[in-house]
Formats: sequence, C-alpha cells, structure tokens
Amino acid sequence: MSDRTSTVSDAALGHLVLRAMLGVNMAVHGLTRVGDPNAFAQGLVTAFASTPLPSWSVRAFALVLPFVELTVGLGLLVGWHLRVFLLLGGLTLVSLTFGTCLRQDWNSAGLQLIYGFAFAWLLRHAADARFCVDSWRAGRDSR
Repeated sequence: MSDRTSTVSDAALGHLVLRAMLGVNMAVHGLTRVGDPNAFAQGLVTAFASTPLPSWSVRAFALVLPFVELTVGLGLLVGWHLRVFLLLGGLTLVSLTFGTCLRQDWNSAGLQLIYGFAFAWLLRHAADARFCVDSWRAGRDSR
C-alpha cells in the first residue's frame, strides 16, 4: 500500500474485493433461482436436450445448483470456512463448464474459465484473506 501508516496490505484488500465480487455474483445467481427452482430446472432441461446427458440428471443438477450457488456466495461474503467454499465454488464451475462445453456454447465456456481462474487465484492466495470470519476466529482463538 502506498500509505506506509496502514496495517492492511494491498494483498488483503485485493483478496477482499475479488472475494466480495464473486460472493455477490454467486449469491445473487442462487437467490434469483431459488424462488422457482422448477422453472430454472425446466429451462436447463430444454437447453440440454441436444446433449448426451439424460434429462433426469440435468433436472437433478438444476434443482440443486441454485442452493449451491447461494450457499457458496454467502460463504464467500462472510469468509466462513473460506477454503472449503472457494474449492466448492471452483468445482461448481468445473461442472458448469463441462455442461457448457457439451452444449458447444464456447462464449459462455470462456466466461466460466474467468470465474474458475478467480476461484483458483483466491484459493491460492487464501492466506491473504483478512476481512472474514475465519480470520476473526483465528485471532480470537490465539488469545
């Protein structure tokens, strides 16, 4: 940080901003879909009709996905069990990318790679996380 009097590192601030962006994105993705998960699931079943995936598996995945997105998003926002939620978010993106590639939707697959990179970067730099429940608990437990 350019201000030498600050005790908060640029790495910690950068981690906070990127984590907050991903957390809001994931939470709102889930929040907008949990109100009517059946409609969301039916939309995905239709979108995946031309893929080799059986419709029952697409529907099951689609019914669970909004709740996973919401949970991952909230976990990232508060920073509780941060490494677990970063890994879960990254694995969620792997599964989404798999389906997107089966549909040959390369533009969406490219965007998902960016999300995946963000999850991987945050996980790689998890030690820089300062503004989170995990950091607060670690400080409290060390007293």
